[in-house]
Amino acid sequence: MNRIAPELTDMHHIKLCYSKDRYCSWPRMGGIFNFGNGEIAVLHYHAPSRYHVVADISHSYRTGPWSRAKILLQRSLDHGETWPRENDVVVWDESLPLEEKRAILYRADEPGVARQQIDLTCPDAAVHFAHAATGTANAYGQPTLQCFGFRSGDRGRTWETVPTRANTEPYGGYVVRHGHPLVQFPDGTLMGVASCHEPMSAEDISEQSDSVAVAVYGSDDNGLTWEYVAEVARDPTGLGAITYPGLLLLPSGRLQCYMLSKLGMRNAIQMAHSDDGGYSWSQPKPIVAWGQSPWAGRRMPDAAAVKSDEYVYPAWPVGSHYYNLPVKEDGSYFKAVAPPSSWWGGLRVHYRSPWPMRLRDGRIVVLFARRKRPTGIGLFVSEDDGATWSAEAIVRDDGSGGDLGYPVATQLDDGRIFTAYYFMEDDGNNFGGTRHIAGSFFRLA
Repeated sequence: MNRIAPELTDMHHIKLCYSKDRYCSWPRMGGIFNFGNGEIAVLHYHAPSRYHVVADISHSYRTGPWSRAKILLQRSLDHGETWPRENDVVVWDESLPLEEKRAILYRADEPGVARQQIDLTCPDAAVHFAHAATGTANAYGQPTLQCFGFRSGDRGRTWETVPTRANTEPYGGYVVRHGHPLVQFPDGTLMGVASCHEPMSAEDISEQSDSVAVAVYGSDDNGLTWEYVAEVARDPTGLGAITYPGLLLLPSGRLQCYMLSKLGMRNAIQMAHSDDGGYSWSQPKPIVAWGQSPWAGRRMPDAAAVKSDEYVYPAWPVGSHYYNLPVKEDGSYFKAVAPPSSWWGGLRVHYRSPWPMRLRDGRIVVLFARRKRPTGIGLFVSEDDGATWSAEAIVRDDGSGGDLGYPVATQLDDGRIFTAYYFMEDDGNNFGGTRHIAGSFFRLA
């Protein structure tokens, strides 16, 4: 069946947060909140970076930007057009000393500690889930990760001081809950979806083991506690992972879970549904189609030409080994050019980090990142609650490499869509350019 791509109009792009000595990334882990009347908040990871050595831009939990990042909330009061720095709020600081982090994250266990009453169904409420390193998991120094949630009752201007640690049952390792909105049921109870990991063995030197399953968790006390409800999906081959989940609740009462299947059975964005509040789920089906790609005719060289003063990394560092950029005889650094896009994410997977949203007219939009050249941001649209899907449309395809994506999105008061994501453009910085938070505005015709 030949799919038709949606028409995108009234398009323009902005930079929300950009500095050549900062690595700004992963807004999907932070989230987006549209409080109405032009007020929007976007959270992202914000870390210092020299762009000199691999550790400055790697995705290592131990040595990369994540390990020294602050979760920064940015706020716009004019429908996303400007983001004044005086509105910034630091929600979490991963660079805090270990004992200080543990004291905060385990504060709820102290006798007599009172929890703040926050109604998460209130339009001024916000909740942010993050994961912090709280120790070492094995003899190789890999981190123990703890997922936790902070709530706010005043549009993210202040946040509770006693967070909720995530329930890891029944998987026993750790869960990763990104910033996709919680689902609210008519009775006020809440549901969120997470990628679930099993414990690492003492011999496991991988830092970011893939999730074994996607599962839903529910709360009936405004996010003070979360209980396991059901598993949504896992890769039946045992060779891949299901990750980047997001939930939608349709007016019919049907739940939909959108997710990415990596390796294993398939490399595709897929969707499963539930008609009993999340207790049972259909088999996931891809919403993408091979053979109708708008990207294929826009191919670019996979790496910049290597000149005498440039250095290209041959592969992503493996295990616990992180290589430094070679230094020339005069003590200066080589220029590190953007490596092949397969460097980011291991393999040339077309899709990354899907973000589903339902528009006010009933259409469902799924934004995603593409890390295979040409790299950028794309989307699909369904006009029949996910029964059929359009062909892909390109929001932008001018990324200088594959270290980009994790879009978040919301519909503005005037019907336009605003999406924020992290991006890289060749601005003279090493490794393909400065990682920054960018945004795009457009209309669906």
